[in-house]
Amino acid sequence: MITADRFIAPSDDRPAWLAARRGGVTATQVAKAATPSGFTEALSDLRNPIEVEDNDYMRFGRENENWIAMWVKGEFGIMPNHWLIAAEDDPRLLSTPDGLSLDHTVIAEIKTGGKTPTKPPLPHVRQIQWQFRTTGAERCLYAFMPRTEVNGVFMPGLLEPLTWWVERDETIITQLEATAMRLLESDERQAA
Repeated sequence: MITADRFIAPSDDRPAWLAARRGGVTATQVAKAATPSGFTEALSDLRNPIEVEDNDYMRFGRENENWIAMWVKGEFGIMPNHWLIAAEDDPRLLSTPDGLSLDHTVIAEIKTGGKTPTKPPLPHVRQIQWQFRTTGAERCLYAFMPRTEVNGVFMPGLLEPLTWWVERDETIITQLEATAMRLLESDERQAA
C-alpha cells in the first residue's frame, strides 16, 4: 500500500503539483529520456520547466479524461487519481497515474489521440512502467479514446474507450531507472 505521505500534490492544484515535480523525475520525462534525442529534450525540460501552450488536442484529452476515468471506475473498479505519487525508496521518482485501485496493486492510464493503436504505444508503455516503479503496482489498464473531427470540432470516436492490460516489466523498469538517475545526476552537475 502507498502510505499517505507519498501522495505529494493533486494535479488540480496546478502550482503545487508543478512545484512538487521540480527536483524529481516524472513518468513523462523518463519516457521521453529513454531515447538519445529525447534525453537531451527531457534534461532541458527538467532544468527549465516551461508550461506547454494549450491547444485543441490537449483540451480534448483534458475534457474527456474525467468521464473516461469514471467509466474505468465503473467497468474495472479502478478509482480516478489526480495525485502526484513519490516512490517509497526515493522521493525524487514521481508519477501521476490516472487511476489507482483501492489496494494500490492496479493503476490506469488514460490517453486520447487521432490514430487508433492496435496496442499501447512504446512511449506510453514506458510511462506506465515508470508508474509501476513509483507506485509498486503490478498491472495497468490502458484506456484509449480515439478522437474524430466533426465540422471542425473534436469528438470521441467511439462510445467507450479501447482497453488493454499492461503487465509490470522489470527489465524496462531497470532501464528507466538508470535513465532517471542519469537525468538527475546531469541536472545536479549543471546546478553545481
